[in-house]
Amino acid sequence: MRKSKVIISFVHLTVALLIETAKNIVIKMTGNTNFPTPDVPLTQVTTSANTLETKYNAAQGGGKQQTADMHQARAALESLLHKEALYVERIALGNDTIILSSGFDISKQPKPASHPAFTVIHGDHEGEMVVKHKASKGAKSWSWQYCADPITDKGWILAGISTQANYTITGLTPGIKYWFRAAHVKTNGMSEWCSPIAMIAV
Repeated sequence: MRKSKVIISFVHLTVALLIETAKNIVIKMTGNTNFPTPDVPLTQVTTSANTLETKYNAAQGGGKQQTADMHQARAALESLLHKEALYVERIALGNDTIILSSGFDISKQPKPASHPAFTVIHGDHEGEMVVKHKASKGAKSWSWQYCADPITDKGWILAGISTQANYTITGLTPGIKYWFRAAHVKTNGMSEWCSPIAMIAV
């Protein structure tokens, strides 16, 4: 039987949820006898979460610089949480109760390798991303969207529409993390958007 592991990646979380998650972890680990000496001081996590919250609020309606500052603050918080998660995993030794008492979540057990329906890879040129979805029978066209932070559906930008189940998105800013998603259109209407995938443009 496989030991439970701690989720150590947070790219799937929106900024607001990442901040909430960090604060909850601090609450759960404070005074928790399972974790007497965290690798990352909880005060440091709190400071980083507060900084991100400030930068996030400033980026609402702000310019490119405010958005870049927010992404930098997010990366800093993710890095701290990643280190803290590894500490929790080292202490818990696969014990579900101990892991959950920290405020971190348990990752799903690995499944046999499969071909994901939606993939995102870097393109051949700077600022390019190639998005591809598994073909769907009867699909007449595909819509492709991206977003710098999917906090709300209003942030999604239409990258393009194609008749093929793949598309190259251009003009992205290197160093910025984007989320991507796709949907197809059949004679009976448009499908739901697929689960988004996050990746940093290069």
